[in-house]
Amino acid sequence: MATWRRDSRLTGSQRLLCAGLAGVFSLSLTAPLELATVLAQVGMVQGHTQGLWATGRRVWLAEGPRALWKGNGVACLRLFPCSMVQLAAYRKFVVLFMDDLGHISQWHSIVAGSLAGMVSMIVTYPTDLIKTRLIVQNMLKPSYRGITHAFSTIYQQEGFLALYRGVSLTVLGAVPFSAGSLLVYMNLEKIWNGPRERFSQLQNFANGCMAAAVSQSLSFPFDTVKRKMQARGWKGSKSLSSQLWRSRCPFLRSSGLLPADSEDPRGTRALERTDS
Repeated sequence: MATWRRDSRLTGSQRLLCAGLAGVFSLSLTAPLELATVLAQVGMVQGHTQGLWATGRRVWLAEGPRALWKGNGVACLRLFPCSMVQLAAYRKFVVLFMDDLGHISQWHSIVAGSLAGMVSMIVTYPTDLIKTRLIVQNMLKPSYRGITHAFSTIYQQEGFLALYRGVSLTVLGAVPFSAGSLLVYMNLEKIWNGPRERFSQLQNFANGCMAAAVSQSLSFPFDTVKRKMQARGWKGSKSLSSQLWRSRCPFLRSSGLLPADSEDPRGTRALERTDS
């Protein structure tokens, strides 16, 4: 059982500023790892060497060292509105799950945090999609010149709903994410063989790392599909359909349904015109 208390040593704006600065530092520090992960998720990594180091090195050599931090600007900018929405939603959900004595259970606290995170992700989802688009583009031949240009281009060319492409995967992925966090926190006393009140700062840090690792692993397939949907408009639906058709051609040719030199129902030239 836990009690909701406000830390009187810091004001609300100071807490938000501290959380924002910590988030900016952590995002900037891990931006190259995020870039390599997103490129692997959307299928931009080719070849036999698909590790994080090989991917980062390939991007560095092809586009320069600044390319390792593609999309980090919009990720940092979305921290403050995301944190504000999440904090406001979390307070509402905590009050909703709190009993008459002002107590809230560990389970209800995790559920409140998950619901608040889901609300903040939905509200700020367009910035996450823009971050993915900025990551997958080539900095030497960019499709978007910046955050504002990316937002206006996607809105004008693909429509408003394109800014929320894949948002349903965020909602679905919150279920295994919450389950993973709950699984870890329900077994902390068994893991450390002691009460939670006596956990040291190092133990609490390890608890957060374990909870994040388990929950991210369980929800990672949803995140992978979401990234693919986010990057789909950048690749182009016609080009994607052509790639799918090419992938089916070997089977169709081997089964005798298509001629041996066939690449498209309308011919090779038609396929080239579609891709262009």
